[in-house]
Amino acid sequence: MTGGGFGVGEHPIDFLAHHQRRGEAGAPEDFEQMLGLLVSAVTGQEATLVRANPGDWGIDVLVGDLNGGISIWQCKYFVKGFGESQKKQVRESFDSAMRSAGKEGHTVERWVLCVPCGMDAPTLKWWHGWRSRQQAAHRVTIELWDENVLRRHLGRPEAAVVRRAYYDLYRPVELDDSPPVPLATPVPSAGDADWRGGEELRFGGDCFLLHDEPTQKFSPDRSWVGREAVADRIEPVSARVRLRQIAIFRGTSGARAAKEALRAQAELLTTMSGAHRLPRLLAVHESPQAITTASELPAGPTWREAFGPGAVPLDRLTVAAVLAAAARLCEPLAELHRRGHSHRVLGPDAIVMAGRSYEPALRDIGLAAWPPLPGEGPDGYRAPEQVRVGPHVPAPGSHTDVYQLAAIVYHTVTGYPPAPGGSPPVRATVRGFPSSLDDLLARALDPDPRRRPERIRGLGTALSRARRELSQGGLA
Repeated sequence: MTGGGFGVGEHPIDFLAHHQRRGEAGAPEDFEQMLGLLVSAVTGQEATLVRANPGDWGIDVLVGDLNGGISIWQCKYFVKGFGESQKKQVRESFDSAMRSAGKEGHTVERWVLCVPCGMDAPTLKWWHGWRSRQQAAHRVTIELWDENVLRRHLGRPEAAVVRRAYYDLYRPVELDDSPPVPLATPVPSAGDADWRGGEELRFGGDCFLLHDEPTQKFSPDRSWVGREAVADRIEPVSARVRLRQIAIFRGTSGARAAKEALRAQAELLTTMSGAHRLPRLLAVHESPQAITTASELPAGPTWREAFGPGAVPLDRLTVAAVLAAAARLCEPLAELHRRGHSHRVLGPDAIVMAGRSYEPALRDIGLAAWPPLPGEGPDGYRAPEQVRVGPHVPAPGSHTDVYQLAAIVYHTVTGYPPAPGGSPPVRATVRGFPSSLDDLLARALDPDPRRRPERIRGLGTALSRARRELSQGGLA
């Protein structure tokens, strides 16, 4: 076990918290994300996580300029010991970094191995010898941040935010199937109380820690409120989740309909059971005055954090990555459509780029199973049919998702949001953009839903085809 004892007045720093929060598969990535923040905090420099696409050039956390000199922090989530297999991984990662530096033209000035464990005497002797040989051969400074060095850095005042975010909520645990130790802090029930970032909520046997500030939206007559939040479930089994709640203040027909809609969405999630990379339902809690759902939320940045949109057009390789991600999103959306539902609140913040491979995933299923309401949809990506819902206008549906996904792609690639009266072609801003996809995006953004592509799978096919064209050198 890698945990330490409690300090006076402080929680311990236990690196098994990553395993407790994300499970065995997600713990290494969670540890790496923590390291990126820690490096920024203790060095005072901007640290960048380098995603694999398909390779990462032997870099996990980067400080510096890839056109010059860089420092690399190599993250290895070794919590069960440091043996021959772990030595092999270290050698391979270092060799990969040196090969990539020679090929790409940058210089590795500092290479830091980060491991949340200690080494026994024979392993430490191996490390000292291997480090000396590599430093002499490559003229690079090599350091070890083991569990003691990591704890020392996490104990520094400038790293307090990182320590609180990743470790202060978790007591030391063993790597087994036993449940987390219950926290002693009194936890309020969460029926009609406002949600606040940093608070804990309890629903039955589930306890959740809210992140940041939750969002809430009241009905026009204030008879009910809808709440949404990102949270960590800390009891009984840890997981990152997305919480959604309808809380009723007065039993109006609108309040009852909203509660029933969230119940129907929970049933839909249960039926889909995480298929086609759709969210998996983890819990439903219902009382006479509220219903709350918790669905699994993948770890990773949002689309906005990964791609933008920014203020300028993207370069060719990033455009290709955007098109590839949008094409992959068509699969879960098509499954929703096949079941007779639609998302209808797609935007750059509603998409998570999960894992080091940046696999696109929906953070939730939006307004699936909800009846259309005037004004629904996200600002900047609201389809025309969502502004006015009536008998003479096609109701929001699968064609709304086609519009919103096209709007996200257009805005991200060009740096300009689609114009209500018609947008200039993408190739007017991005030279060499495939004309076939440009024309299809224009159709997808048509104000009349009846003139848009009928099926989102067709849009996905066109996005994939254009991505291949760009990858082969379609842009100058």
